[in-house]
Amino acid sequence: MFFFWAFGTGGLWLVRPLFGYQLGGTFLLVALISSISAAPRLVTGPVTGYLADRFGRRPFVVIGSILHIIAMVLDFFVQDYIYFFLLEIVGGIGIAVWMTSANALMADATTTESRGRAVAVREVSARTGLLVGPLVSGLIAGTLGLRYVFLFIAAAKVVVIVVTVLWMRELRHPQAPKPVQTGPRRGLRLPDLTMFRNRDFVALGVGTIGFGLVVGGTGVFRTLFPVQMEIVAGLSKVQIGNLIAIAGFFALAGSLPAGFVADRWGRKWLLFVGLLLTGVATYLMAGTTGFASALIAVIVFGVAEAIGTGTLQVYAMDLAPVDRRGAYLGVWSLYTNVGQITGPLLIGGLADLFSFTTAFVTVAVILSVSALLLAMLGKETAKREEEDMGAPPS
Repeated sequence: MFFFWAFGTGGLWLVRPLFGYQLGGTFLLVALISSISAAPRLVTGPVTGYLADRFGRRPFVVIGSILHIIAMVLDFFVQDYIYFFLLEIVGGIGIAVWMTSANALMADATTTESRGRAVAVREVSARTGLLVGPLVSGLIAGTLGLRYVFLFIAAAKVVVIVVTVLWMRELRHPQAPKPVQTGPRRGLRLPDLTMFRNRDFVALGVGTIGFGLVVGGTGVFRTLFPVQMEIVAGLSKVQIGNLIAIAGFFALAGSLPAGFVADRWGRKWLLFVGLLLTGVATYLMAGTTGFASALIAVIVFGVAEAIGTGTLQVYAMDLAPVDRRGAYLGVWSLYTNVGQITGPLLIGGLADLFSFTTAFVTVAVILSVSALLLAMLGKETAKREEEDMGAPPS
């Protein structure tokens, strides 16, 4: 399921910025497309989380896939920027529904002791798709045309539905109690916000916003870096697809080691390192003028993404209450969306007003500050082996 979702998403990372620039003609309009894709998730993610706690994860995995397929098929026929803009809202809703329900499903299937490794295995599946997706979509764009990539993405999401319906099942955690009805009225319970009123959730949010500025489908790297490479560095679409794929390869190679490190030595400091490396990669992107300098930047970015992305999700799953995982992870997705909405707009605006260098350096500074705040505010959630065994006899 995760492989085929990522297989299509890899194509989206290539086609969205290039198609947006083709229709809009400015960096800011490209950024606006990515930001509007993330904007609906501010509401859809939390709502999906609460509903998934009540009705299960699988139905929403399917619903999210269907919404994204509809948006991609209609994108194939788009000729005007405004229609592409509106369809990205529909696609963004589908992505939010899918991501929230899929993360809750993954949390149900894992435990704190082995979650880092389990999520790392999932990351390998997803990153394999992200590695191949840009290569395939780059070839499609170079031979058939850019808009045919949308049909490729839709086909990949159809396979996601088939896999989910035929082979997936609900994996509710055995320790998760069923919701208790406190009154005579039946229906959805009022949201419980107490789990968000603590320093742990603030630390999680700081790190999440930092990563959200750069990583993910609407982050800076996959929103404006392809446009920078085409307009400023003069690279071809095939070269840009190769660069995205190279970043994906290094992210894939580092996913399993990062998972083992997260389970053995903890999540917090691994996240700290991931944030700092992401800042370094963003700084290197600021100075890219050709394929060689871009290659160095994407390699560092791939390593940083391997360290940070999976560990961040594990950290959020650790902090989520067992009986309210969907709700917690849904509200946590707000932090990701804040980063993914503001990052492209910040970069696009600064790039139009000043330069790409100024824009990317600004984000690098923000990432460094986020790393320091996470180190000061966050707590470790991994269970050490000695803690599980109990204190030694005196």
